[in-house]
Amino acid sequence: MYSFLKLALSGGCARTAAMSARRHVHVSRMLPIEMKLPALPKVTSIKYTIPTDPYLLANKFREVHRQDKLNDAVAIVMQSKTSNQSVVVWNLVINAYAQTGRLGRALRAFTEMKRRGFKPTPSTYTALFKACSLSDSENAQAIAEELFDSMKSHKIAPTVINVNALLSVYQRKHNLDALLRRFNEMSATGSEAPTLATYTIVMSALRRELATRLADLKEGGRENKDGEMSEFSVKRREALKKQHVHRIFDALMQTWKTYVDDAVHRMSEPQGDTPLLNLDAHIVFIVLKACHAVYSENRSLGRQGLKIAEQVYGFGRLDFESKSSSSSSSSNGEKPLALRIYQATATNAGSNGDAAPTPIIDSTIVDLVLDLCARDNEPSKAIRFWRSLETNYQSLVGEFSNESRAKYQAIVDKRKKA
Repeated sequence: MYSFLKLALSGGCARTAAMSARRHVHVSRMLPIEMKLPALPKVTSIKYTIPTDPYLLANKFREVHRQDKLNDAVAIVMQSKTSNQSVVVWNLVINAYAQTGRLGRALRAFTEMKRRGFKPTPSTYTALFKACSLSDSENAQAIAEELFDSMKSHKIAPTVINVNALLSVYQRKHNLDALLRRFNEMSATGSEAPTLATYTIVMSALRRELATRLADLKEGGRENKDGEMSEFSVKRREALKKQHVHRIFDALMQTWKTYVDDAVHRMSEPQGDTPLLNLDAHIVFIVLKACHAVYSENRSLGRQGLKIAEQVYGFGRLDFESKSSSSSSSSNGEKPLALRIYQATATNAGSNGDAAPTPIIDSTIVDLVLDLCARDNEPSKAIRFWRSLETNYQSLVGEFSNESRAKYQAIVDKRKKA
């Protein structure tokens, strides 16, 4: 279902692929079991009463940890009897270390957990992937991959949350190839199908790669400041950089299209345990920011952001347009995507893989759309966009910032004067 991303990026991420290859060569010999893991603290700074019940022990850990005394909290667990511990307690320990990227300590806690006979759960691995993601260890990615593969040996089926956590590792380690490869392997249906979080991670990684490629392109002639390269070589290199920018942008747009198609398909043809796809302002922000970023390089690519804004939020009609033209529909006559998804997920809140509906638009999105309209000299689209918001998302319009309102009013005033 997602294999197009491989094609879209073929030849476009040679630098990332090379970095990935070098990284794998370097870390393949360094496995978690071979790491020198730091011992967990066993002595507390002050005297505590050691709980004799797993539930009370978990509460004690939380209480002491909230006091910014993680070493004491872990020492309390280490001093307690195994019979008074639980999987929940050890997950708390691992997650506490994971939040600050202390991978060695998280792995040591994982080892201690298993040594005491507690079987890891999917939540255990999610915390470990978090530790890998935030760790500055050059071996973090290889460790995360080995941990993911080891889930099978523990007879634990990876959940979509586990996969998303692994994707986050690739994202933070700037390994776009590995991220897309793992994304392409995901099931299109069932409880393991991609969620909003999945698409957000993938698109965030693509947007960052796009920013890197655009920065490389803007460097331009600086690479040839000594005049050592021929004019032909300079132009060829610039052409290749533009090609890479276009490929990454195309991959991001195709990911967005896949997300939209997937969301619509799940609404129109519900399939058992395949959750509906949610929509929030953040994923729209990612794609609109990408359009803004590429606009100066290629206007036709950048102005795709206006089509996406219409697709998601709809463009209402102007006063002089026929009243038969619905103010709550996009150009194809359908309800705006945001409205459809919001209504569907609100109805199915609790069964959705992304939980209850989240904010679908905010002032940042409004500003991005209005700015695109201004850059593209499309004041009428700005007005139609705002009217659609007033019609379809009236309860949210009041939350828009004064700056957004002022920006819209400036566009209206400018159009009146034209």
